[in-house]
Amino acid sequence: MKRQTGAGAIASLILACVFGATLLLSIATGAGVYRRVEARVEQGIAQRVGLTYIAAKIHGFDSSGAVRAGTFGGVDALYLTEELDGSSYDTILYVYDGHLRELLCESGSEMAPEDGEIITDAQNLSVSASDGLLHLTYLDMYGRSETTDIFLRSGE
Repeated sequence: MKRQTGAGAIASLILACVFGATLLLSIATGAGVYRRVEARVEQGIAQRVGLTYIAAKIHGFDSSGAVRAGTFGGVDALYLTEELDGSSYDTILYVYDGHLRELLCESGSEMAPEDGEIITDAQNLSVSASDGLLHLTYLDMYGRSETTDIFLRSGE
């Protein structure tokens, strides 16, 4: 029977260490790539979700006189009005304290801007209307601006 020399064992140990180090570096690199991709996806979602949410709400309420631009708490707001059980209610969309918010309240009631439900993070929403065209400019939490014009079928 042959006896093994220490050189073979040391070579095997070095090879295992190199393999382990390579594996750890690969995992660390993959984790870094994953974090960057995740951040990019979150930024894309943050940019699209706010204005997409607002546009979907507008289309849902686009009936005669149900959509109008105004102000709420000193900021531009979008008012979506509906009749429920003989009472008139407003759904108000606005940006306050770094968030796109939505507030459902009886028309004409006194509510504070901080009472609205948080939809997503945002910096600003600018709303204007003329001749049945609603112009929206949305500034997301990363400072990117997105603009859209929505023609109201109701013509209001």
